[in-house]
Amino acid sequence: MRQIHSSSHTALHLLLSESSRAMLADWWQLARIGLPGELRRAFDSAVLLATWNLWKERNRRTFDGVSKTPLQLFHLIVDEADAGITASLTSLALLVTARAS
Repeated sequence: MRQIHSSSHTALHLLLSESSRAMLADWWQLARIGLPGELRRAFDSAVLLATWNLWKERNRRTFDGVSKTPLQLFHLIVDEADAGITASLTSLALLVTARAS
C-alpha cells in the first residue's frame, strides 16, 4: 500500500494544479473527520485506490489510446478493492462492511 500511496501522491501532483491539490487535501481531511477511527484507514485506502486507478486510466488514454467508461473504471476500482480484501487489506474490508450495513 505504501507504493500505491507514493504513486498516488506523485500522480495527484502531476495531474492537479496546486490549488486543486489543496482542495482535494481539504476535502479528504474534512471527509475523514466524520468517520470513526477504524474507518479512517479504510477511507484513506479507498481514496488512494481510486486516485491510483484514475492515474492509470489517464496513462491508458494518453499512451495506449484506449479508455474505459466511468462505470467500467468504477467496477475496476471495486474489483481491486475486493482483491485487496482477499489479500488481507483488512482496512478496506471495514469500509465494505460499513457500506453494506
